[in-house]
Amino acid sequence: MVYNIHFSIDVDVAMPVEDKSKSLLPFLSSPKLLPNESESEFQSGLQSLLSELDNPSPLAVALVSQLYECLWWIKRHTVDKELLLHEAMARLLFKAGSNWMPSGNSKLSVALEHYLDGIAHKDEAALIEQALTDGNLTLSDLRVRAFKDAAKYIKMVDDLIHRQHQTFRHLQRSIDSIDYKSRLLKRMDLELAALESKQSVKGALTLDDKSS
Repeated sequence: MVYNIHFSIDVDVAMPVEDKSKSLLPFLSSPKLLPNESESEFQSGLQSLLSELDNPSPLAVALVSQLYECLWWIKRHTVDKELLLHEAMARLLFKAGSNWMPSGNSKLSVALEHYLDGIAHKDEAALIEQALTDGNLTLSDLRVRAFKDAAKYIKMVDDLIHRQHQTFRHLQRSIDSIDYKSRLLKRMDLELAALESKQSVKGALTLDDKSS
């Protein structure tokens, strides 16, 4: 015996656009957020994009939700690249100061983060600068060497970012093919361009030599 089962999502056509979008969200999947990620930030960004739709349908909301998830993953992976580079820098500094530095580099990693952000305490700055001196390194040297050490893993993350870009463009074409609002596509292009620009700037960043 064959059963034909049909699922449907009913949306009140008279419902305000924003309420339509919200009513459809429970039917969609979303990425599991990490401890340092904000649920409110995720939902706010998604709602902002959904508000660009004139008349949200289940298909439109699903496509935009997937587009936003791609953006979220690109943001995550961009952070991952910086973390890989940061940890490689910390390992090099720990190696340079291994004769006097306590075992483990968690304290050094935090000190390096503060130092690069310009908020290091006196003791943290002294720790980083002593390690740089012992390793005969400038910050620029340190970053270049760390990038070489982490290049394999950074490339893996770059590949993941590239896949998200491809998925993003494919979804954009899907939206375009069903003739949804052009300003939504323009908005998504701007979002992606901003991420690409941020990633490009971070990749080309040459840090000033604070030890001089």
